[in-house]
Amino acid sequence: MAGEAPALWGNRPDGRFFGDGVFHTPDGRGRMIAVTPRRATPAMLLNTGRIRDQWHTMTRTGRSPRLNAHIAEPFVEVHPKDAARLGLEPAGLTAVENRHGRAILRVLITDRTPPGQVFAPIHWTEENAPSGRIGALVPSIADPVSGQPALKDAEVTLTPFHAAWFGFAASTRPFTPACAYWATAPFAGGLRAELADITPPDDWEAYARDLFGLPDAEAAILTDHARGLVRLSLSQDGILRAALFCAAQPVALSRKAVCDMIGQPAPAILTGQPPVGRADPGPTVCACLSVGRNTICDAIRDRRCGDLDSIGRELGAGTSCGSCKPELRALLTAMLQPALTP
Repeated sequence: MAGEAPALWGNRPDGRFFGDGVFHTPDGRGRMIAVTPRRATPAMLLNTGRIRDQWHTMTRTGRSPRLNAHIAEPFVEVHPKDAARLGLEPAGLTAVENRHGRAILRVLITDRTPPGQVFAPIHWTEENAPSGRIGALVPSIADPVSGQPALKDAEVTLTPFHAAWFGFAASTRPFTPACAYWATAPFAGGLRAELADITPPDDWEAYARDLFGLPDAEAAILTDHARGLVRLSLSQDGILRAALFCAAQPVALSRKAVCDMIGQPAPAILTGQPPVGRADPGPTVCACLSVGRNTICDAIRDRRCGDLDSIGRELGAGTSCGSCKPELRALLTAMLQPALTP
């Protein structure tokens, strides 16, 4: 109807709500409204939100190899007491479920999350981790006043996801895994992925060739049946094009070292460690300056660094955007606090 007032929330062609500091009230001032949640206290309450280096559904930040170097797959934070009660293992996988949906996530056991609650980030989508879509568990209800969805108000259950094998893959070319759990992330030379499934392939070489689309590449294979370990690389013209590392437990190796060797002549990649004479920086802590956890811990251990300022002067970590400072403080606390004596 002509002259009708716009809805309180909906599409706005003229910019953000309240950008002019005026609210939808008679005097233009905001109102604080106390509400009571419409739920009983759940066994486990799901809290969702963003992580340090990603934004929303990663349509832009997800393209950055540097930002993906810090956290490359979806996860769920679980308090140690809840993890013990539920039988969840560090770095294992868990099925997070409710009547709305299901997600499979990497387990991060930490006391940052209170008992009875879990936290999972929102960023992963069907494109980069179809089993890690935490939005599938969010109830399709909204606050009657603000229109805000129930992103922190879902009841969930967690059970161990019993994978028969875990894997890590890297390739110079894009690839799409076919298994129960996978999450991809870009690195400077290509694409990497975490994998897991409940049934192992009958032929690991055939599986790898199909995964990476390299039917005629030269293969190098290392197999340890006693440990349930398979490591495989595919090369063309002496250049490493792809590698697959699989084990019965979450795969332990230097992911950065493997990714650095992809696209290079790298005959020693199946060790899963940096070449002789090259240090392993470890998982990225400072994304701005690409400073790894091992580099930082070595500097603290050698007493070259004892506080944030000295880490900044010695390594550069924390001197750019500063978002890694909480993680740097945690490393300092863990490594410098005196050992507890019985």
